Amino acid sequence: MDTAEPAFEEPIPAAQSDGADESAVTDKSEGTSAPAIDELTFDQAYDILGRCVTRHPLNRDVLYDALVYCKEERILRDAENHLAALPAFATATQNQYFLLMSLVKAYGLDYLERDDAGELVTAERKEGLTEDEIDDLVATVSFKTTEVGLEFVEQNKPQARLVSLLQLNPERNDTYREVLEFVDEQPRSYNDVKELLAGRPVLQTIIDGKLETMQPSVFVDKLERAGALVWNNGWTLTREGKEFLIDLKNK
Repeated sequence: MDTAEPAFEEPIPAAQSDGADESAVTDKSEGTSAPAIDELTFDQAYDILGRCVTRHPLNRDVLYDALVYCKEERILRDAENHLAALPAFATATQNQYFLLMSLVKAYGLDYLERDDAGELVTAERKEGLTEDEIDDLVATVSFKTTEVGLEFVEQNKPQARLVSLLQLNPERNDTYREVLEFVDEQPRSYNDVKELLAGRPVLQTIIDGKLETMQPSVFVDKLERAGALVWNNGWTLTREGKEFLIDLKNK
């Protein structure tokens, strides 16, 4: 029987967010604001970040990669260019700035402003200044992963998600490996995988006490959600997927 997905797909819940606004934000000028991080417990902030990252499957891997990339402080231009170069960004539903600001609002990234000397432009430094004066003061905008973001990255590494996926249904491990090897040869379509697995007993599963036949695409979907596959003019292995396949072959 099918069981739950790895944590990256369904984040482990902690305490409730006490009504915290979890919606994404495109611009700080929108006027909506989430509670300050010091008004939430770590688990509450972590849960909000988890929902932000996993809410939309087409944005999920780009958001996760942004958290990884911004472990070191990154200026806006570099962060946007990095995300735009990701294969997964081709199917993202929002632009880079929207995605980065979504992570800021969800406590995964810090939004940092610096002056020409590289010093932080704090709220105190802005007091009494006009908007034009503030614009003149701020030379660069950058992003850096928060402690909450770092913990999310650590708990949801592709390698850990893949191990979790295999542990959920050990009887499918050989098929997962076969799909990884098949995709490693060249980019594959859903139909390619469907033809590969057509008629296999592994597609049989029990749902509500009845024998049902899964679609072969289930294997692709679950490997994609675990971070092993990405669509790039066909399904291909991610770097983590290649490393995981090598580990499987060496066991």
